[in-house]
Amino acid sequence: SIAAVLSKITTTNIAALIVGLTCIVLLLIGKEINLRFKKKLPVPIPMEIIVVIIGTGVSAGMNLSESYRVDVVGNIPQGLRAPAVPEIQLIPAIFVDAIAIAIVGFSMAVSMAKIFALKHGYTIDGNQELIALGICNSVGSFFQSFSITCSMSRSLVQESTGGKTQIAGALSSVMVLLVIVAIGYLFEPLPQ
Repeated sequence: SIAAVLSKITTTNIAALIVGLTCIVLLLIGKEINLRFKKKLPVPIPMEIIVVIIGTGVSAGMNLSESYRVDVVGNIPQGLRAPAVPEIQLIPAIFVDAIAIAIVGFSMAVSMAKIFALKHGYTIDGNQELIALGICNSVGSFFQSFSITCSMSRSLVQESTGGKTQIAGALSSVMVLLVIVAIGYLFEPLPQ
């Protein structure tokens, strides 16, 4: 990877580099502010959302995609796909990969659950986790969704902001649904 980066260093898109470095600096500043003023802030500053909004606004305002050839998210289709029966004929081609994804997904979910259980003093039932993931992935297959498992970053963010119940996950899901159904087009100029 390092050799590939160094061999192509002369073809670096300077505008994309500046955008990326600016985002990294803003995220680090936000993290530092949140850590230093943890006790004084009622809620942590959501710097990730702020960076997305600023990045989208700057990209749209300066037309970074066409003017400076910065890769952007691009077209985001609105709405949810209609339910459809999964393509059964694909099973032989994806079976081995599906087993690997299921094992990795389940082990990640149980590992994260055990970490939080140990930290907060409760127990988990691995069988319940397996059944929940199985049902979610089975139902999700009719909507052409990605494989469902835990999200380490979202779980850690929710836990660090004090989310302890299913309401935190439900609110997060509603926000994602809102973006998918209604306001996704606003994020089309977001730099990648």
